[in-house]
Amino acid sequence: MAMRAEAFHVQPLSLTPSPLRSTEQNLQLQEATESLSRRKIIGQLSSLVMFPILTGATPALAQSEEAYVRTPSPNDKFKFSYTVTPPPSFAPGNKPLKTHLDEINFSIPDVRGYTLGVTVDPVRIASIKDFGTPEQVAARVVTAEVNRDGVFQVTLAKDPVEDSAGCYDIEYISDGKRGKKRFATRIYIQDGFLYVLTVQSKEAEFDEAREKEVQACIKSFRPL
Repeated sequence: MAMRAEAFHVQPLSLTPSPLRSTEQNLQLQEATESLSRRKIIGQLSSLVMFPILTGATPALAQSEEAYVRTPSPNDKFKFSYTVTPPPSFAPGNKPLKTHLDEINFSIPDVRGYTLGVTVDPVRIASIKDFGTPEQVAARVVTAEVNRDGVFQVTLAKDPVEDSAGCYDIEYISDGKRGKKRFATRIYIQDGFLYVLTVQSKEAEFDEAREKEVQACIKSFRPL
């Protein structure tokens, strides 16, 4: 039975690799937990989805609706690539401190509360289905969010789904001290890498026009 939109009040999961640690530390933790049950390892995904998105302005490199393509350089140890088309006027900018193997944020200069982030991390599983069903993964993402400091309630905005491209789409609303925010996430696992796209918007500004451009952005995101 599909998970219907509802509020979650659940207990924290056990300790798993976190975006607050370095990639090397995450890999060491993954090795140490390799013998644990699949259910415990699933907790890693919820931590990776909930990476902090910068809300400040970023350098205005391009303000047209163009595809961003990430490809490896000859000297890169890890070979991965993906493409995404950000909403109009979004410009890319890197975080001062990296907490993933690779990550980038996009936002509209001088506009707060509407951001896009993409992270990439190595994983030891071959398929997103090894993490669980869309409903199981959504429950863990919601668990991670509701246990963040200052968050009062988290509600699924839509039923989580598996897209025909082989990824999971999860959309939820987080209500806390800093206001009510809408998160839309797309998750892939391909060739040993976990790709996570997250779009964040103030719920009060998430109108029909914004929803349309967010959905277009999400559907454009895919590994290459």
